[in-house]
Amino acid sequence: PDAPAVAGTETICTETFCLAHPNDWVVEEVDDSYVVLAHPLDPDKIRATASGVNMEGLVTANGGSWPQNLSGVVDVFWSSLDGGIASVAEQRALEDGSIASYGSFRDGRLWYRIISLDTTDAIGVEVRGPNMSWQTHADIMLESLDPIAP
Repeated sequence: PDAPAVAGTETICTETFCLAHPNDWVVEEVDDSYVVLAHPLDPDKIRATASGVNMEGLVTANGGSWPQNLSGVVDVFWSSLDGGIASVAEQRALEDGSIASYGSFRDGRLWYRIISLDTTDAIGVEVRGPNMSWQTHADIMLESLDPIAP
């Protein structure tokens, strides 16, 4: 399905970050360090997850060597999706040093942003949708991801 217009947003916070999302998304799970959301139009395929990321663990679990720069971590993230068949269309560094990317995978489109907190820890948000009409929904979540300082 195509994305509905965004009528408003809500913000949810964990102990480690805050995230805004369109108010028609449903919060399925929330914990001290992660949030899982789904959209009622197709909750199995239109999903978002925000959580802590162990960058070293991600890289080494997928056969990479550590240390890596943030761009290298994003490359590993994309190469680990869908058994390696996902493809990144764009990866860009943002002013705060985080990296936003988007591309395609077996079930549609995926948007991803990762913010490095230190040499191994990060916060990431991933939004999945069936087509590019979900870009506005994804942008809200990617742009709003805000780590809470320890």
